[in-house]
Amino acid sequence: MRTFLAVFALSILPVAAGVATPGMALADNPPYQFDPKFWQLAVVTEVMVDPVGAPADTGQWIEIANLGSESVNLQGMVLTTRSGGFHVISPSQPLILDPAGTLVMGRLAEPTQNGGVPVGYAYGSDLLLAQEGEFLLLLWNNTAVDFATWGNGVADRIEPGRSWSLEPPAPDGTGFKEWCPGRNPYGTGVDRGTPAGSNEYCDNDGDGLAEDQDDCDDTNASVGPGMPELCNGVDDDCDGLTDEDVPPLPVCLDLGVCAVVVARCDGAAGFACDYPSSHQAVETRCDGLDNDCDGLTDEDLQWKGLALGAACIGPGVCGAGTVVCSPLTLAATCSTLVDGTTSLAGPERCNGLDDNCNGFTDEDFALGQDCAAGLGACARAGHRICNPEGGTRCDVDPGLPESERCGDRIDNDCDGDIDEGFPVGENCWVGLGACRAVGKLRCAEDALSVTCMASPGPATTEACGDGVDNDCDGTIDEADCQEAARASSGCAAGGSDAPVALLVLLLGVSVGLARLRRRPRA
Repeated sequence: MRTFLAVFALSILPVAAGVATPGMALADNPPYQFDPKFWQLAVVTEVMVDPVGAPADTGQWIEIANLGSESVNLQGMVLTTRSGGFHVISPSQPLILDPAGTLVMGRLAEPTQNGGVPVGYAYGSDLLLAQEGEFLLLLWNNTAVDFATWGNGVADRIEPGRSWSLEPPAPDGTGFKEWCPGRNPYGTGVDRGTPAGSNEYCDNDGDGLAEDQDDCDDTNASVGPGMPELCNGVDDDCDGLTDEDVPPLPVCLDLGVCAVVVARCDGAAGFACDYPSSHQAVETRCDGLDNDCDGLTDEDLQWKGLALGAACIGPGVCGAGTVVCSPLTLAATCSTLVDGTTSLAGPERCNGLDDNCNGFTDEDFALGQDCAAGLGACARAGHRICNPEGGTRCDVDPGLPESERCGDRIDNDCDGDIDEGFPVGENCWVGLGACRAVGKLRCAEDALSVTCMASPGPATTEACGDGVDNDCDGTIDEADCQEAARASSGCAAGGSDAPVALLVLLLGVSVGLARLRRRPRA
């Protein structure tokens, strides 16, 4: 039976409670109380019901232990059974049970008559434990302290000569675990149990070994000393090592590229198979290897429904070939294609052929699209076609260039520039001397040259000494000049027109420099 906890005890005590007076059945009386302060102050840890080395009426015994940290006085506590037993423990004097101490109570204290049991307290004939359906209850003033039960089914059936022993508490403090038959001999060596000694652990997993027999996992029947070590992340043989020296099982594929693979123990995950990168669960790599490790090489690989080795016809200029494994793509292909072993494919040219064998002809050349030939007045519209070199050209020729004309905003000579060579709008001058006039250049009537938009001033008689070309012939104060009449103006004698002549000279220089800067391009 499983762990006895206070909650479980509380739930069953109303059904199997003891009696207040001797000789009455437990079921005939009201339930006892439950108080956590008294629960397991003392614990029933072992009982011998059916000894072999002595009769039951002399060889039966009960072990009670103090598992707490303070001493317990058993005086006045009551032992009672479902079968009708009733005994008040040491009613007249204290009976102290020290921490970690045990007390063996039996019908007879004489070891020579009870099978060699070290009985420390005799309860005489008050109690006779039954083998079937028994319930032993320890009380203090009608409050439950502890209990034990057995013989209620196959799992807790009493075996002759073996005690009914409570497994020690779990190290983590979660309470007791199992009741089970004692296994070590005591006394005369006929019966088995541990009266007044440390209780044995139970074989909880049924593998014939308990924790105190070096079973490192008593919940798993496959774990224990001498058990075969398996690849499972468990110390199966309880030697402190895990998965050591486990021979690899033949669980990995061992054909083709997997021929060198040996199973590796991966702990709780079991054996793992470290296949090479060339391994495939389903063969798709056409490389002359058995990638799926089934003993077949490149099986079921096809190019357009044709198996390896079959005749094939590639598109375009590639033509007839054989289905092979492509060294570039590791897929089945026709040998004459671009990824084949004897490729006839090349760069695509504009020639009406599928040169790269991709099923398309002259792709990416934009054949038929609009195009133009020539510049300016020579430009002609057409469509793009192949040229003899494998490229493209426009299917029209440009017009013939003419002389550039001034002012029509047309590229007449088809060089990409408009009205070049005609400095329209630049400064210009006409006439000499005092007749000089400044203007702007414009297109001439023939549209092939420019003319200055200015008219020269009228010429006058050359005057002597004024530094001006009065008659506009390019010469100043020549020999036939005439003295100019001077009006009395209060100016100093010998005054002249020199300032006027200097102004005219400066104007001429300025116009000349501007013309040099805007000289037409050659």
